[in-house]
Amino acid sequence: MDEIVEVAGRGFLRIVKWIIIDLFIEFFLYFVGYVTLKVVTFGKYPKANRDNDTLCSGTGAVVLLLAIAVIAFYNSK
Repeated sequence: MDEIVEVAGRGFLRIVKWIIIDLFIEFFLYFVGYVTLKVVTFGKYPKANRDNDTLCSGTGAVVLLLAIAVIAFYNSK
């Protein structure tokens, strides 16, 4: 009986973890990347008629990592 509860609990926690990670990537990184691309390209990119989800999320991840690196660099002095 304990094994059944353990397996069910593990499966439930995997689903919760997947939802949290997916929400973080889809909302936070996407919008950070979208705004960054709009500002850097003066509103020309990403275009509305194309699928740019991966590009926006990737740009958001790079911007987030650069921000963390800059904060770490200036706090280490």
